[in-house]
Amino acid sequence: MTLANAKASQKSARSGGVLEALEMFGGASGIRTPDLRIMIPRSGARLAHPDEPPTSYSLIFIGLLFDPLVNFLPTQVAYTAKRHTMPVYSKRLTDSTARAIPAPATGYVIHWCPDATGFGLRVTARGARAWISERRVDGKTVRRTIGKADGRAAISAKAARELQVVVSSELQQGTDRLEVKREKRKAEKVDALTLEAALRDYVKTKRRTKDGLTLKVRTQADYLQMIEPSGTTKGGRPTLPGALFALASKPLHKITGDDIRKLHKGLESRGERRQAYALQVLRAVLRHQGVVIDGDPLSPATKGAARVRLATTKGNPTPIPPERLGAWWRAASEVETVGADQLRFQLLTGCRPGEAAVIAVRDFDAKGARVELHDTKNREDFVLLLSKQAAVIAAKHAEGKKPGDALFGVADAGKSLDIINAAAEVKGITPHKLRHTFASIVAELVPAFTLRRMLNHVGGGDTAAVHYVHVSDAQLRAGWQAVADHIEAAP
Repeated sequence: MTLANAKASQKSARSGGVLEALEMFGGASGIRTPDLRIMIPRSGARLAHPDEPPTSYSLIFIGLLFDPLVNFLPTQVAYTAKRHTMPVYSKRLTDSTARAIPAPATGYVIHWCPDATGFGLRVTARGARAWISERRVDGKTVRRTIGKADGRAAISAKAARELQVVVSSELQQGTDRLEVKREKRKAEKVDALTLEAALRDYVKTKRRTKDGLTLKVRTQADYLQMIEPSGTTKGGRPTLPGALFALASKPLHKITGDDIRKLHKGLESRGERRQAYALQVLRAVLRHQGVVIDGDPLSPATKGAARVRLATTKGNPTPIPPERLGAWWRAASEVETVGADQLRFQLLTGCRPGEAAVIAVRDFDAKGARVELHDTKNREDFVLLLSKQAAVIAAKHAEGKKPGDALFGVADAGKSLDIINAAAEVKGITPHKLRHTFASIVAELVPAFTLRRMLNHVGGGDTAAVHYVHVSDAQLRAGWQAVADHIEAAP
């Protein structure tokens, strides 16, 4: 094509002879270039890749061509980009032609029927074949699988064409069979989610908001115990069913307000704290799963008699009576069991029963007279600066053990505690109440900020304790030593 011919074509186009001008480029059927073809209807022009049918392109821009070779066109031209390489089959799609179309080397290909707009056959590299329906709905291309074209449960081409008309009509009217099926599956999944399954999922996936940590192992065990049935201990003693066992098998979204009120009433005999704890866990699981109960008795929006008000947690410190402290300590010192030494260690340090039970030998620094507790209740590590008395107990049980062995390792020191309590003539003292006793003694001997640090109570909105007051290791060690001396000297 010479510049003179181009100018002549431009002049011809301006005079209205668009088709005549295009014939100078190779004929009215189109201009062939290495990477595009200009299709020329009487009303205008548009660009297309040379080997693709018009149905396989999407319009992305309309404007004027300014390329020197084609800027003679006086009309708007639609620029189009290739969306997918899907051929229009040369013959009408039938059962026999569907089976004869070869499979692609990789992926899949859709062959569109030339006799039915939006009706096609998808063939995968593995040879799977399915009838396809496609149409535009609200400006979007919607493609749906009608049915198999071969193998078991295959439908004929005739049946597929009839279904394609129905599916296309439904889509136009706003009904999508695929979405209906998805909603049905979602509803079935919700129906299958029982309280037991939801609680197990909560224990597994729940993360703390402030740091993303999972629930502690002890907390997970407490929650899961709530859905356990009744049974017997190793000693043959019967146990009650878990606090939430009555609802464990019920689908979560079928739990009603009456169910919750009945559960609340049934837990009265277990005490206010256990009653409230169980319903707090139930409420947390419902929220975690996004389940909203009509007239939820645990919701502040529910008023009057329909509302279930959970008892607030009230502190009830019950330490060893001061006048029996000396007797208890001497009794504990005389019981020669690992459990008794673990209980004495708890009283001297103030650590929780679960923390003392999992201390490993490697956590004990004999030279520095300290023990490191890992992942405590506030999810932080904490160091106990041991008194001389506590260091002696720890050294005794570390001797001859490997670093990974438990220092004490007594999960339940109840038998030893029963013997000690009987000998000391005290009642109602549990392993956790040894922490109550420790805290009560510390409160008499050291400042409040030192007390908080020794109990590993940090933060809680106390700006002074968090940002201003520093308690040194020397102050802390002196506090623990003062407690041990006080206990040992008790009459």
